[in-house]
Amino acid sequence: MSTGTTKITRQVLSVEGEQLPLTIARSSGVGAALVILPSAFGVAPDLEAQMEELGADASLVVTFDPFFRTDSGHAPYDDMARVMARVKGVQPERIYRDLRALIEWARAESRGRPVVMLGICFGGPFAFRAAADGLVSGVVTWHGTGLEKHLDRVVEMRCPMRLHFGSVDPFVPPPAVEAVRAAFAGRDDVQVFVHEGATHGFSHPAAVKAYNETAERAAMSSLRELVAAVGSQA
Repeated sequence: MSTGTTKITRQVLSVEGEQLPLTIARSSGVGAALVILPSAFGVAPDLEAQMEELGADASLVVTFDPFFRTDSGHAPYDDMARVMARVKGVQPERIYRDLRALIEWARAESRGRPVVMLGICFGGPFAFRAAADGLVSGVVTWHGTGLEKHLDRVVEMRCPMRLHFGSVDPFVPPPAVEAVRAAFAGRDDVQVFVHEGATHGFSHPAAVKAYNETAERAAMSSLRELVAAVGSQA
């Protein structure tokens, strides 16, 4: 769902001598800046539409193609072979350095506004690390994979979080979700949502087999609420 007023633009950000391709949505929002690390499918048109909608709340919405060095562009949602190859060949440290540079850019571009990060699927663990390193003022994850493997720095993740999972996600089974929930027990600022009947990829409107409108709308509302709340505290 687009606001109809937000414009998607593209530019590059120089990072360590390379040109990081950015996709940007700007609108009338006055909340926190929002940095998105997409799923392994990349920056698909349905994500761009979500960015347009989010621009109504965020002062800036920006994402980048984390696979531009080896396999640029978005992958079709039914091309799992391509997606698995991307994940297998990924260089996490390089992507994290790209992410750090983008967070710094977003903060400066939005004139010092706080930054909220959305990690989708593959992007979830990077959002946890950014929180632990104190780079962001809020975190949201949508069907984040492997989050249960990145709980060793929970005490350093001091920002508010909204963590969204599907109840029938084969890549994030109930024990993984419960491990995340237990790690943040007692934290009123960390909310864990399990969407009944939703599977992996529930947030991708163009993924016909996975998309769950109820879960996606709830996850979007949760993100918009956090962006507005963090922005109001600046």
